[in-house]
Amino acid sequence: MKITRNNNNNRGLAGLLSIALLLAAGSASAQSQETGWYLELGPAHVEFSEAAKVAVAGNPIPDSDAILSNNQTVAAGLGYRFDNNFSVIGIIGVPPTTKLKGAGSLAGMDVGEVTYGPAFVALNYHFPTTGAFKPYIGAGINYTVIFDTEDGNDISNFDAEDTSGALLRAGFEYRFNENHGFFVSANKIFISTTATGTVPAFGGAPVKADIDLDPLIIHAGWVLRF
Repeated sequence: MKITRNNNNNRGLAGLLSIALLLAAGSASAQSQETGWYLELGPAHVEFSEAAKVAVAGNPIPDSDAILSNNQTVAAGLGYRFDNNFSVIGIIGVPPTTKLKGAGSLAGMDVGEVTYGPAFVALNYHFPTTGAFKPYIGAGINYTVIFDTEDGNDISNFDAEDTSGALLRAGFEYRFNENHGFFVSANKIFISTTATGTVPAFGGAPVKADIDLDPLIIHAGWVLRF
């Protein structure tokens, strides 16, 4: 009886080992299929979460603030999947233009326009899943270039500085087949900039604004794996 039980146990163990080997082989196969380059392309919505502190001739303006217009643009990302779980991606967009206006005690002030180009690099973690739905999270760094500025009706010599900061992101890919799919990503960027100019109404007095931008960029569209 003892020998029979041991044989049964051995057979069961052999069966479990066989299943484990099959799962490992399947996992290795899936992993090899996940590696490689991929391209993301589609529209992007930029929504600012702005706050500003403004000073004229070095004197802080109480309750001063600023508002930036949200933007729509087109962005593209080139990524590389190292394995089943990790990838890196770099994303750039067609430079949009935001309008900057005063808020709070400066409500109604037309400050100017800024044409900017956001770009970032992020490392992503892809959750182990089966099926077409592929969620991920990531973190990285952003660098935003200021390409051009234009004076508003109330500010002259308007200018703004390039800026950089941290990035957090989350998203998913939905696979149509091995090479094509649909993606959506939410990218929260933590950046601030300094804007300067002069105020003709105050005899050309210098004005300086420290602005927290902190935009949320929603990017969606087509993904191609190659």
